[in-house]
Amino acid sequence: MNRTILILFLTLLPSLVMAAELRVTPSMCALDDEERQCSVLVRLAFDADDEARYCLSIIGQGQVRCFWGDNDDLKVYVSSADDIRFQVTADENGKDIASAVLKVAQYQPKRHRRRYGWGLL
Repeated sequence: MNRTILILFLTLLPSLVMAAELRVTPSMCALDDEERQCSVLVRLAFDADDEARYCLSIIGQGQVRCFWGDNDDLKVYVSSADDIRFQVTADENGKDIASAVLKVAQYQPKRHRRRYGWGLL
């Protein structure tokens, strides 16, 4: 029984060890009152344990480009009114490896009420 658990653990270990991470900089885009869309150049940092072929896509917009795992300089110009989700897959039609989101938010400045001392009465 213990031997079968050990064999099962050793067969699952390679899939657990391979880790990948995708980071977006900047991670948020704030829109002013006059702006309708966020237009910004984002830098995507992708870290993988191997040098396999990966593909970057934007959900709802399609594939952006494919690259090798040792390429860490991914820059994409995006324009959207909603949140943008980036997805990295293994090769063109592979499984999902990592994802990240660029949040798009409407900036609403706080307006302070000034009472000029009338609150003392």
